[in-house]
Amino acid sequence: MYMIMNFLMGLLFMLVFFGIEKFWLSFFISIVVSVFIFPGKYNFIKLIFDVFKLIPKIIYESFVLFFLKDESIEDLKYTDDFEMLRKIIKITITPKTLVFDHDDDYIFIHKMD
Repeated sequence: MYMIMNFLMGLLFMLVFFGIEKFWLSFFISIVVSVFIFPGKYNFIKLIFDVFKLIPKIIYESFVLFFLKDESIEDLKYTDDFEMLRKIIKITITPKTLVFDHDDDYIFIHKMD
């Protein structure tokens, strides 16, 4: 099921990117990518759901950002590369935080408080 969803989402993205004129190219690229990204390793549907859950927080923080004065630097621990990708996207998409570096098992964050 996840492989079909990854394929359909990839096809939709590629159709938007290339246009309907290059449907077969989009179809082929989506098949190749969905075969290489098998569901047990990367769950992109969960990643997209996490990003959509952040939309109210993004809107709220964009208004609050003008009133914040304090800055801090923090670090977060991650276990694998996909978790690092999820954390970087979730942190960077919110206006108050920004990932500026990562080391072996840590992500370094610039944060407005």
